[in-house]
Amino acid sequence: MALINSREIFDTMFENNVVISYIGPFDGQILSLLASNIEDSLWEDKKRGKKFFKIFIELSQNIYLYSKEKSTGIGLDRSAGVGLMLIKEYDDHFQFITGNLVDHTDYVKLTEKCDLIIQKSKDELREFKRQQRSLPQSGPNGGGNIGIIQSTILSGYPPSYAFHKIDDDNYFYILSIRIDK
Repeated sequence: MALINSREIFDTMFENNVVISYIGPFDGQILSLLASNIEDSLWEDKKRGKKFFKIFIELSQNIYLYSKEKSTGIGLDRSAGVGLMLIKEYDDHFQFITGNLVDHTDYVKLTEKCDLIIQKSKDELREFKRQQRSLPQSGPNGGGNIGIIQSTILSGYPPSYAFHKIDDDNYFYILSIRIDK
């Protein structure tokens, strides 16, 4: 029975253009392995490849740093955020889709931030990124909290996002970024 379910999963992913799929902790070792594979295999055009790679890193770091769900599994030197990433390939673009657990406070902040990002031009986004960098470092992990802004600037497209309510304090956050080939 497990083979049939595995085959169904494979067929679904293949039919939906999934070229990379990962679910689990986003720790340094995993990110390094995935990043190396991405950098070496998906792009012949080095400039576009670097843009793709930078978006991958920004989105992965968001999960690593900000996912509410943490893993301290074997081989991890500190807790790493847990989430998922899919990279789908189409004729003219790739689609990065990430997902991770957030609490209600982050749900409110992310909704406001994503709505702001969607409304801004590329120049306005650059200024917004500078403003965010000048703010005191936020959260338990520090950082400028600019990954979504930077990914949007690099891709040239506004992000798509959604939240699925799990309970009164937990939401599953899905973010999607497009990058042209």
